[in-house]
Amino acid sequence: MKRTFDHAPGHEAHPFARLPDGPSPLLAEPIRGPDPGLSERDMTQLALTELKRQGVSFGDLRLGRDFARNVAVQDDNLSSHFAHADAGIGVRALVGGFWGFAATSDLSADAIVRCAADAASMARAVAAITPKEQGLDLAKLAHEPPHDASFHTPVRDCPFAAPVNDLAQPFVDAGRVALAQPSIKKAQAWLVAHGRRRLFASTDGAYILTTHTIVDSMQRFIAVANSTSGYRTLVASALAGGLEHVQAFDYPGKTAAACRDALAKCHAEKPAPGNYTLILDGHNLALTMHESVGHPTELDRVAGYELGFAGGSFAGLDKLGHFPYGSKIVNFTANNRIRFGGASVGYDDEGVECQSFPVVKDGILVGYGTSRETAHLIGATRANGTARSTSWCDTPIVRIPNLYLEPGKEKLSLDELIADTEDGIYMLGRDSFSIDQMRYNFQFGADMSYRIRNGKIAEPLRDVIYQSISPEFWGSCDRICDASEWQMHGVFNCGKGQPIQLSKMMHGAAPARFRGIRVGY
Repeated sequence: MKRTFDHAPGHEAHPFARLPDGPSPLLAEPIRGPDPGLSERDMTQLALTELKRQGVSFGDLRLGRDFARNVAVQDDNLSSHFAHADAGIGVRALVGGFWGFAATSDLSADAIVRCAADAASMARAVAAITPKEQGLDLAKLAHEPPHDASFHTPVRDCPFAAPVNDLAQPFVDAGRVALAQPSIKKAQAWLVAHGRRRLFASTDGAYILTTHTIVDSMQRFIAVANSTSGYRTLVASALAGGLEHVQAFDYPGKTAAACRDALAKCHAEKPAPGNYTLILDGHNLALTMHESVGHPTELDRVAGYELGFAGGSFAGLDKLGHFPYGSKIVNFTANNRIRFGGASVGYDDEGVECQSFPVVKDGILVGYGTSRETAHLIGATRANGTARSTSWCDTPIVRIPNLYLEPGKEKLSLDELIADTEDGIYMLGRDSFSIDQMRYNFQFGADMSYRIRNGKIAEPLRDVIYQSISPEFWGSCDRICDASEWQMHGVFNCGKGQPIQLSKMMHGAAPARFRGIRVGY
C-alpha cells in the first residue's frame, strides 16, 4: 500500500502543492551489499530468521542508506562543501522483557546474521543483570498491524545529485547584493541536506519502505554602524523536499530588505523593561512551541527517561485531559504525514502508521507523542507514530512530531491584528533562547522587532527578549490570524538521547497575539 500525504492549513497556496509523490533518483536505488543477488528483502529476511531462531519475543530492524550534503558560503564565495553517504542495518530484539540492539555497516549475509544474533545476546545479557520488575510486559507493547507499505517525500530537484555550484549560487548572488551596500560587512550562509532510504521489517511480518529528503538553509547579513553591529537572518526553513524550496524562497530577492533591517538595528534602541502585548510571527512561534509544547509532551520525557540528560516535563500524566495549557483558542495538532513536514515519514521507525492527533485542544492538554513501549502509560492500545531514529544505527525513541498551532477560525490578517493592537511589540524570526529542564520557565528572542503604536508599525527595536512560563504564555494568547497567514517552519537539528540523535520536524503557525508578557530583565 502506498500512503499519501495530509494537507496543512493554506496548503493549496504552496507552490509545490501538486508535486507528484516519489523519491529522488538516488534514494530510489535499492541498497546493495557485497553478496551478488542479495536483495533488500533478502537482507531483512536473514535478520528476521536469525531473530526467530534466537527465540526473541519480538524483533525489528531498520535497513537504511543515509545521504548528507552541506555547503557554506562566506560573503560571495563558496567556502566549504561536504558530502557523505553510508548504509547499514540496525536490529532490535526483545528477550525476557528487555531490549538488545546491534548495528553493522557490513551488509554481507554473514554479518547481517551476526548482527541479529548480537542484538538477541545483548537483550539476554541485560535481562540477566536487571531486576525482572523493570522489564517490559509484552502485553503492554502497543499493538500495530504489520504493514506492507511505502511512503515517499516528493522531490523535484535532488540536492545530492546537483552540482555544487547549484547549491551555492543563491547565496553567492545574495552575498554580492549585500556587499554592494557600504554598511554590510559580512554575509554568511549555509545549506544542509539530508536524505534517507529506510526499510523497516519486524518479526510480526511488517515490511515498509520510506524515503525522505529535507533541505535547510539560512543566510545572515551583518551591518556595522553607529559604533555597534546588527544582523538580519533569512531562513528557508527545513522543509521536506529538494532544492526547489531554496530556489522558491529567492534569497537574492530578499537580500536588500534584510540588509536595511540589519542597518536599522544598529540605530535601534532596546525597549524599556516591562510587560507588553506581543505579536509573534510564525517563525518565532515555531521555536517557542518546539521547546515549550513539543518537548514537554514527549511521553518518554514525561515518564522520566530523559532526566539524566535533557530533563523532564512539567506536563505530567496527572494533567492529561484537564490541565489548561493555553487559552481556549489555542489548539496544537501533531501530524507526521503532513506534506513538506520534516517528520513526515508516513510510518515511524517502529513500523507504526503515523497519525494526526491533538496535543492541546481548546487550551486543554489532551495528548502526548508515544512509542509502542510508552503508549500504555496513558491507556492507549496503539502508539501514534512518533518514535524515530536518526540513522539506521540508532534505536528509535520518542521525538517531537510535526507540531503546529492551528490558525484562528475567524477571518484575521496580520495587518488587521496589528491595527487591533494599540500598543505593543511585533517580533519576527528566531534568535537566542533558554528554557529550564522541566520546560517551564523560558526566554526567547527575535531576529527583528518593531514597536507598535496606535495600531501601526513604528520604530525598530533591538535585543528584545521575552520571558514567561509555558502555560501562562500560551494562556495569554487572545487572537490568532487565519489560515491565509499560516506558514511552516522547520527544525533540522533537535537533539535528544544518549548517544545523541539529531532529528527533524516541522512547526507551523500564523501570527498570534499575547497579552502581558515580560520583556527585558
